[in-house]
Amino acid sequence: MPLAILDRDVISLSGADDPREFLAGLITNNLSAPISFAALLTPQGKIIADFFIIDEGYRLLIDVPRKFTADLLKRLKMYKLRAKIDLEMTELSVICAWDGAGSEGYADPRRPNLGRRIYTDSLDVTSDAQAYNAHRLSLGVPDSAWDFNSVQVFPADANMDLLNGVDYKKGCFVGQEVVSRMHRKTSVRKRMHAITGESSDTQSDTQSDTQSDTQSGDLGDLWQGAVKVGAQLSHFGTYGMALMRMDKVDASAPLTNSAGQTFTLID
Repeated sequence: MPLAILDRDVISLSGADDPREFLAGLITNNLSAPISFAALLTPQGKIIADFFIIDEGYRLLIDVPRKFTADLLKRLKMYKLRAKIDLEMTELSVICAWDGAGSEGYADPRRPNLGRRIYTDSLDVTSDAQAYNAHRLSLGVPDSAWDFNSVQVFPADANMDLLNGVDYKKGCFVGQEVVSRMHRKTSVRKRMHAITGESSDTQSDTQSDTQSDTQSGDLGDLWQGAVKVGAQLSHFGTYGMALMRMDKVDASAPLTNSAGQTFTLID
């Protein structure tokens, strides 16, 4: 059974005041036990951090990419004011299991075939984080741990509205006015889309077991003929994630970058 220990932290929320009510006015989604996918946005509607919320009854757990942990904690402490909510780091690790993962853990709320998420303080497993990276790219699912950083994109850019991460009918949340207006009045012009094609020049045939083996950041523009149709966000092996201009791209035509590499969109 494939397993991956991911570079993520788990934050515990508990206290005399209900942490569910505390989060309800902040995040993009209603909480649905036992696990939900959501984000905290800026007032301008861009993603500060996306995360999973696990409802254990007596407490909530927030499963967040480690690169976002410090900023997320800072924001939550700012918003809680005098609420009797305890925010604590845990020693739990985040393990993903897929392709016959069984019943342990929680089914990924974004797409069931992504696998299951397991929270444990026991690390007696052999991890293959890059195999999970290839797995989620093959399914066309963006993941902020690899594909984008804080305050760069709107939820729809990262397909959160297609991955059970945004509830436009819920009560107020930070940034709701902007994202709701975009949802109501415009078609989505940009979306993240997985691509496949030539392997990265700097990738070795043997990958080590860290997320840093994935190239990410500004990897250059993607073109169809003389028309710029997107920008590549991450690249691992023959897979990548790109932010595409959906009003310009021809899904049936190949993509090229400045290095002359050729890619196609993954359906």
